[in-house]
Amino acid sequence: MSTYLTGVRNVAIYVQDPDRARIFYEGLLGLTFISERARRIQLAVGETRLLISPTHVDEQDATEALHGRCEGYFEVVDVVDLVARLRREGVPVTQEPTDEPWGERDAVALDPDGFPVFLTQRAS
Repeated sequence: MSTYLTGVRNVAIYVQDPDRARIFYEGLLGLTFISERARRIQLAVGETRLLISPTHVDEQDATEALHGRCEGYFEVVDVVDLVARLRREGVPVTQEPTDEPWGERDAVALDPDGFPVFLTQRAS
């Protein structure tokens, strides 16, 4: 157990279309909008910030180098209900809600850029 780390403060993802990612994370998953500046969007869930940035900021830096794999892990209240909502919105679900031996129920969906989003419901 780390005596230095107490939690996750920020998660940054680099996406092709920040507006589309915002719709997914804010509109479908319910993260709270914090700010937007120069197409960089900040959302929050609890004390953790999700930083969404475009793969390139301007035409001089039109590289796809920043576009890479990212995984988001979120604790949810009702994973079955959330997965049903995501399906209704056409979001691909790659793992149905599954009861894990360690007492959690997990599911996995894909965000608009194909990044896996892990959804975990703690045992009650």
